[in-house]
Amino acid sequence: MNAQPSPRHLYAAGHFARTLAWSFVDLVLGYYLHARLGLSAAHTGQLLAISLAYSSLLDLLLAAVFTRLRNQQRLALRLQLIGGLGTAASACLLFSPGNATEPAFLPLLVASLLFRTCYAVYDVAQNALTSLLPRDEDEAMRYVSTRAVVVPISKLCIASALFVVVGTPASQGSGNALLICMVIGVLIAAAALPLACVATPPRPSATRTPAAVALPLPALLPVLLAAAAETTLVGLAGRLFPFAEHGAALTFAMVAGMVVAPWLCLRLRTTLHSETGMLALMSVLAVGAVGVYLALPSTPIAIACAATHGTAVASVGLVLWRRTALIARRHAIHGGRDDDLSCFALLTGTMKLSIAASSLLLGEVLPGIQAGDLDTSVALVSLVAIGSLLSLAALAWPIPPARSDGLRP
Repeated sequence: MNAQPSPRHLYAAGHFARTLAWSFVDLVLGYYLHARLGLSAAHTGQLLAISLAYSSLLDLLLAAVFTRLRNQQRLALRLQLIGGLGTAASACLLFSPGNATEPAFLPLLVASLLFRTCYAVYDVAQNALTSLLPRDEDEAMRYVSTRAVVVPISKLCIASALFVVVGTPASQGSGNALLICMVIGVLIAAAALPLACVATPPRPSATRTPAAVALPLPALLPVLLAAAAETTLVGLAGRLFPFAEHGAALTFAMVAGMVVAPWLCLRLRTTLHSETGMLALMSVLAVGAVGVYLALPSTPIAIACAATHGTAVASVGLVLWRRTALIARRHAIHGGRDDDLSCFALLTGTMKLSIAASSLLLGEVLPGIQAGDLDTSVALVSLVAIGSLLSLAALAWPIPPARSDGLRP
C-alpha cells in the first residue's frame, strides 16, 4: 500500500516553496540591481515601488475575477501549479546576467512585473487553500498553525542564503543568486505538482444561492487596519536591520525569532487566557526591542533585540492570518458563497501596499539612524509604538459571532 502525503503536508510544502521565492526576491533584488547590475539607487527604488504597487492591485483584481467562477477549490489547486511554475521561471529570468554594460531600466522592469504577475497567481491561490482545503474550523486552525511554522523556517533558509549572495565579491555576478533561484524552482515544482492532484474535500456549508453576496468587509476591516499599521510602522524597524553594521546577522536573528513565534504564541495564549493579552505583550516587546536596540549600541544586544522584534511581529501576523481564515469560513457558511480568494487577496494586497509605504518611510529615517541622530531615533520608536497601539486596538475588536452554526467567536 502506497502512503500518500496528506493535503496539509502538501499545503505546507507549497507554502514553504512559495515563501522561499517571495523572501529571496524581497531581500536580494534591490541589492542585486544596485550592487551587481549597477542600476542607480533612484531607479532601483522606482522599480521596486512600481512592481510592489502593481502586485498589490493585481492581487485584488485576480481575486475579483476568481470569485465569479465556480468550484474555487479545484481552481485554486490548478492555479497554484500554474502560478508556481511561472514564478520559478520568471525568478530565474529576473536574476539572469545581462550582456549590456549599462543596465536598461525598462527590460528589468518588465522582468520584475512578469515575476509579480506569476507570483500573484501563485500567492492568491496558495493563500486561499488555507481555508479551502480544511473540512471544519478546527482543521482550518491547524492549517493556519502549519503555515505559521513553515513560513518562518522558509524565511530562515533565505536569511542564511543572504550571507552567500551579499558577501561574495562583485566579480561573482549573478551566479549564486541564479543558482538559488533554480533550486527554489525545483522545490516549487516538487510541491505544486502533487498538490494540484489533491481531491477536494466536501465543505460544510449552507444551501448555495445564486444571488450576489457582499464580502464580509465589516469583519475584515479591523484585520486590514491592523495589517496596515503592523506592516507600515512596526515592520519599519525590521527593514533597517540589513543596513546596520552586522546587517546579515541581525536579519538572520529577526527571522530566527519568527520561527519560535508560533510555539510561544500558543503558550502565551494558554498562560494569559486571552489572545488580546498575548497581543498586548507582543506590542510591548516590539516597541521595547527597538528602543533598546537604538539606546544600547552593542552587537549581542542588537542581535537579541532583532530576535525579540521578529518574534513579536510574527506573533501578530499569526493572529492576522487566523482571523482572516475564520472570517472567510464563516462567510462561506452563512453567505452561501466561497470568497476565500477575495478575503486573502485583501489581506495580502494591504500588506504589499503597506510595504511600499514603509519603504518610503525607510528612505526618510535611514540617514538619521545611520548618523546616530537622537531625534530620528525617537521618531522611529514613536512610529513603532503608534503602529503597535493601532494594531492592538484593531485586533481587540471582537469578530461578530456566528448566528447558528455553533462556531466559537
